[in-house]
Amino acid sequence: MMDWLLLAWIWPLLLALTYLPVLTRRPGQSWGRAATGEALPTWRASLVVIAALPALAAALMVPVGAELSLPWLFLGTQLGLDGTSRVFLLFTAILWLAAGLYAAQSIRTPERARRFHALYLLAMAGNLWLILGQDLFSFYAGFALMGLACYGLIIHDARTEALRAGRVYLVMTLIGEVCLFVAMLLIAQQTGTAVPTTADLASLDTVAVTFIIIGLGVKAGLVPLHLWLPTAYAAAPTPASAVLGGAMIKVALLGWLRFLPLGTSALPEAGTVIAVLGLISLFYALPIGLVQADAKTLLGYSSISKMGLAVLLLGLMLIEPSLAPAGMVALTLFAAHHALVKGGLFLGIGLRQDGAQKTWLAAGVLIGLAVLALAMASAPFTSGAVTKYLMKPVIADSPWPWLPAALAVAAVATTLLMARFLWIAVMSATNRTPQPRGWSMLAWAGIVLLVLIFPFALGKPSSWPTNSIPVGIGVVLGTLVALAAWANPGWLKPLIGLIPAGDLLVLVRPAQTLALRIGAVLYRPWLSVQQQVQQRAVALFERFFGAAAADPERGLRAWPVAGALWIGILVLLLIAMLAGSAVPDASSLGPTG
Repeated sequence: MMDWLLLAWIWPLLLALTYLPVLTRRPGQSWGRAATGEALPTWRASLVVIAALPALAAALMVPVGAELSLPWLFLGTQLGLDGTSRVFLLFTAILWLAAGLYAAQSIRTPERARRFHALYLLAMAGNLWLILGQDLFSFYAGFALMGLACYGLIIHDARTEALRAGRVYLVMTLIGEVCLFVAMLLIAQQTGTAVPTTADLASLDTVAVTFIIIGLGVKAGLVPLHLWLPTAYAAAPTPASAVLGGAMIKVALLGWLRFLPLGTSALPEAGTVIAVLGLISLFYALPIGLVQADAKTLLGYSSISKMGLAVLLLGLMLIEPSLAPAGMVALTLFAAHHALVKGGLFLGIGLRQDGAQKTWLAAGVLIGLAVLALAMASAPFTSGAVTKYLMKPVIADSPWPWLPAALAVAAVATTLLMARFLWIAVMSATNRTPQPRGWSMLAWAGIVLLVLIFPFALGKPSSWPTNSIPVGIGVVLGTLVALAAWANPGWLKPLIGLIPAGDLLVLVRPAQTLALRIGAVLYRPWLSVQQQVQQRAVALFERFFGAAAADPERGLRAWPVAGALWIGILVLLLIAMLAGSAVPDASSLGPTG
């Protein structure tokens, strides 16, 4: 039974390795172009579906508290499943499975499908690895693997917008990974172990907490680290957006729950700063989302706002450790709720925009989207209402008496945001020919069904009517605005697109251009000196070793050579993994005295 913990994340990694031959031959066309040839074989397309099955089985069958020590893997790897990670593993596996079904049917052009599937499987492996890994290295390695593979998913279409979004994502991701790496080092140094327990984390200082918040805050879209998120959501293909917005963004929340000293020590100053940042994110994203024209961009700003709410609760728990038990339960179920709802919204809008509106399924898709939108707004008798109910004890005991009223205002704005999303969905009719989406529709319907069952399976009856008044006000306001917009279509047009996706990027890009120009002016006097030194160095080299080839890098850039080098690196990595069997496991890193 314990072997499922290893198989859950190693299985998609092994399936990804079957795509390595793609790297060893020159592709017929670029990533974003349709390649000629036969459709992708059904067995090959099914790999992205079956990859998540071991993880789903592990979440359902492996008992809580199970552990698997692998001293031969990466100098000692500790896998395990506690109550929190089991919930994360369950909804993560469900989302990857549903998105895989969608990807198998929607991306069938051979060249594009192979590349997408390879990156998809690598991102899945990283996501599952960090959930199951109990040691610091496993979390960081899975986080890095997932983050870099996700870059390839974002730029998959090779459109100008996708490449621009990918560039911003890559820069922000590297910043986050550097900060997370520093955080892991500080945790290991201050706790004396690579597998820290809750008691060990009590020794963390403010510096370590700061790096944990920043490193994972990039992935969570915490303002002002959110620059990548709205544009990446919009640029990525629908199945990638679903797992990015539903599953991958939740690793930040898992990391905070796992590595912050929640319930062990009070950090009032750091907690206050974190809570304020969460509150800013919660309110900042809502008005910007309301003026977006693209549904996926709007969902990106919705995620920024919702993750801001989660960060707010984390800050309150750091201020008052006694709030941690209730807060951790609330955030765990919030993660499951948000993952299923947000993943369902992405897949649903994809079905809508892929031609479902031209079939009898149109009404069903819109009804399902309405159900999910109400859940995202935390309407009564939805999964969102249950999570809001669980958050009430933490909010009520906060040091800010005005906080419940502020969150009620945010609930009204969130309802308006979801009304805006439904408006875009209704108006997003296209001329595309309806595509065969049987399995995709079935997977999406399964997510909608889980969201419908959620409040009755996991919530108390007293939690069902939560949030009635704010959502009711939002529904009334949204209906009035929709009727006015229907009667006068140009009424709100000046507001749409007023703030572009990425918002603060509008300020960052001119500053970047100015810095480059200033740098060029300052560097120009040294350019001639550099050229002279370079010429003399080359002449000296050629005098002793002969002339170099005209373009020595051309051979390395060829696909066969690059692919062979990549395979060689993987072989060396495998040898390094196996060589770890001669080294003590991670538990031996703890103090001996």
